[in-house]
Amino acid sequence: MGTSKRPTSTASVFLFILSLIVACDNGKGANDSKVETNDPAISGWKQEKIAPEALADWRLLGKGKVSLGLNEQVVVQEMDDSQGVMLVSPTFYEGDVVVRYQVLALTPATVFITMLAATDLAAGRLTIPDDYDGGMALWTGDAANYFFAFKNAPHGAVPFIAKNPDFAVTASAAGQDGMVAGVYYDVEIGKEGAKLWLSIDGRTVVEWEDEHPIGGGHVALRLRGTAGLAAVGAIKALTIYTR
Repeated sequence: MGTSKRPTSTASVFLFILSLIVACDNGKGANDSKVETNDPAISGWKQEKIAPEALADWRLLGKGKVSLGLNEQVVVQEMDDSQGVMLVSPTFYEGDVVVRYQVLALTPATVFITMLAATDLAAGRLTIPDDYDGGMALWTGDAANYFFAFKNAPHGAVPFIAKNPDFAVTASAAGQDGMVAGVYYDVEIGKEGAKLWLSIDGRTVVEWEDEHPIGGGHVALRLRGTAGLAAVGAIKALTIYTR
């Protein structure tokens, strides 16, 4: 996960990404979700639909940029020498939380991570140092959170759930999730009581029960590339359920 200079110009990358967004957005729409395994919408959960403009205004961490794409897409992109780029919710969510969104990788090297219950070790807030560079040390050593990784074949891994601090991988999928660049997928990440899960297109990929669950925290969406290749992804139809 080291850094290296990328020879491709920013303008060329931008034009390539724009063409991919136009081509790929003819796929699933916001009402095409296949998620059926866990449906908090019918169980008295509070539903919060995050508009694209609101998501783009989440706190951006690391060397990267966020922009609004066509058809309500939010595009997140690593820049040169990135250690990872992420968006962190302004809201601290207490208790149970389920995050649903649609996601598309715009480069094959892109790996996706969603964090739930991101908080300081002294729970109740999340402190980000002014000089934070997007690296993992903050999240694995100085904060508590649940770390859900997927489309992570570029990192030589299968989807997994880890609990921080100390990056304890608590559950791993039996195999790859089959996600590829250029295709939209429905993603659901949930924390309900002791139960945690990751579902892709309605199929539970990995799940785990934590006997000592983290009480609450922020939601974060993270992208990371590999081998000097940048991560770029598009996100849309983000909804957060809480109770």
